[in-house]
Amino acid sequence: MRTAAILVSISLALACGADAGKAAPGGEKKAEAPKAPEVKAPEVKAPETKTADAEPAALHLDVSHDKSGVLARAASTLETSEAVTSPALKEHLAELSHHAEKGPTNEALCAHMAKLLADKAPPKVDCIHALEHQRVHVGPEIFAEVAQCVTEAQTLEALLRCEDAEKEAERELHVKKRGSGIEAETCTKLFTHFEKLAMADAGDQAKAVEEILEEVRGDILEACAEQGTRAEVECALNAKDMKELGACQSSLM
Repeated sequence: MRTAAILVSISLALACGADAGKAAPGGEKKAEAPKAPEVKAPEVKAPETKTADAEPAALHLDVSHDKSGVLARAASTLETSEAVTSPALKEHLAELSHHAEKGPTNEALCAHMAKLLADKAPPKVDCIHALEHQRVHVGPEIFAEVAQCVTEAQTLEALLRCEDAEKEAERELHVKKRGSGIEAETCTKLFTHFEKLAMADAGDQAKAVEEILEEVRGDILEACAEQGTRAEVECALNAKDMKELGACQSSLM
């Protein structure tokens, strides 16, 4: 019995010694040092490059659409003025001007242009005069395309494209003379006669008619020499009133 008790005591002692060897000195586990957080390098994105918007192509007007002689050019600049509202005169000008009255008036175009030009807009009267000249220079067919361009323009850049196209058309038409080569003296007679009959037809708006026609006198004389036909000029000179003159052929054949 004594021997067995001694063996048990030795076994217990050995077991305790083995457990003590496993424990850290002082009976506590050594704490592990915290790991430093991983720092990721910031992701660098290449800067986005925007493709520059391509500039809109220049507008070119087809001057072959011009079918107007001198009478249509002169009539259209009266027909599209808000200062001329005489029913009789407008009726007699309608066919002669190739129905230019269906398009916007000079005043309406200038109002739209003024919005786009802002502080660069010229005085209204100067704008109106400029359009009166343009109508005679390019004729009602080409000017209808100019007017459409202007009314559709929503930016200053778009408006300037219209202006450039109109000037280009003027130059082309100046080179492509299609009239009968009417003499300067005859052209002056035509202008004087046209003005006289138009003023008589306008009644109390005669002064307004005179002012418009005098503004574009030089343009009409030039159009007569370059685009006027012998037939329309002779017809106009023989007309006794605006009704007869309005029936003259004003188209280039």
